Amino acid sequence: MIRIIRSFLCMLCFAIFGAGALGLGGIVFPIMLFIYRRPATRRRMLSQSIHWTWKFFVWLMAAMRLISVRCDDIKQMKSLKGHIIVANHPSLIDVVILISLIPRCVCVVKKSLFHNIFVKKVIRNIYLSNDMGADEFIARGSEFLDNGYNIIVFPEGTRTVAGRKIRLHRGFAYLHLKTGCPILPIHIENTPPILGKKQKWYEMGTKTSVYTLKLKEKIVYSRAETQTARDAAIVITNIAETAMFEA
Repeated sequence: MIRIIRSFLCMLCFAIFGAGALGLGGIVFPIMLFIYRRPATRRRMLSQSIHWTWKFFVWLMAAMRLISVRCDDIKQMKSLKGHIIVANHPSLIDVVILISLIPRCVCVVKKSLFHNIFVKKVIRNIYLSNDMGADEFIARGSEFLDNGYNIIVFPEGTRTVAGRKIRLHRGFAYLHLKTGCPILPIHIENTPPILGKKQKWYEMGTKTSVYTLKLKEKIVYSRAETQTARDAAIVITNIAETAMFEA
């Protein structure tokens, strides 16, 4: 019975999330696009509206005892500017939790989300597609970082699967080499696991899933004069991987 109730509450939360995304994309964003003419102001307002909307969604899931979020560095997360944030990706709502805690964020997301009826208008206005070319990613990413935005990257490119060999994309490392902006690795753990790659999205189990976020030491890498960009990116990626996956 508890499983059924928790599944129903999960469906209710995601229904509210979908309705909110449609409302943002169909009503709020068009109004903002009309009111705010300056691109920088428009982008800031769009980013803030997503931050507060997703903050409400996380609060709602927590109020229904579906999840609980623990982090000892929330003050630091609120003050972040111009960081490349890399994290492991155990569940469907990792990006929602991160953006609810970190204002002024841009996230790299799957291309398929740009065609999702519920979130496509939200996504297109403020996020980066994971299928764009390296030069375009670095150019657009650099622009966001220069304007004080943080970029969230899940280097695996998909949700983490236990036991599967980890393969990280190195785009964030090249972006760091280009901009010099610090990389902040974050380890995310949710216990008991929910919303994983091989789990049904509405299966919430019988206990509150506790999301624990651990901020690791920032990475600022100085490339040697004789070192190629590829070799430097490999080193950076290995350092980030160790940090991201260590509890």
